[in-house]
Amino acid sequence: MNINFTSSAEEYLQNRLKNKNIADYRFILDYTDGQSPYNDDMIGCHCQDYTKYRLLIVLKNDKNVDEEKYDKGFETNLGEIRYPSFYEMMLDKDNLIDYLPNSYGLYLKSEAGIITPQVKLLEIEY
Repeated sequence: MNINFTSSAEEYLQNRLKNKNIADYRFILDYTDGQSPYNDDMIGCHCQDYTKYRLLIVLKNDKNVDEEKYDKGFETNLGEIRYPSFYEMMLDKDNLIDYLPNSYGLYLKSEAGIITPQVKLLEIEY
C-alpha cells in the first residue's frame, strides 16, 4: 500500500506553503471520527466519509503530534505522510492525493476510483 501526490497536488501544496520550506513540514492523513486530536467536534462516525478526510501539514518538530495515533507512514514524492494504522482498511493498494482547481480542491483516489472527493487541508502551527 502506498500514497503519493500528483503533480497538480504537489504544485497546489507548494503554492499554499510559499515562503516556507516544505522540507520543514510533514503530512498527516487524518480522518475526523471523534478520535482526531485536531478536531474540535469530537462526534463522528464512519458514515458520509466524503467530509471526513483531512491532510494536516505540521512542522516536523511539532511536539503536539500524537505519534501513537499516527503510527504508520509512507514515503511519498513530497516526504513522509503519517496516518493511523486503524484506518488502513479505508485505503487501497495505490492511493493518490490529487488536486482539481474547479472542484473541491484536494481529493483522494486509488486504482479502484475516488475514495473521497474532498480532502480538507489544514496547516497546524502552534
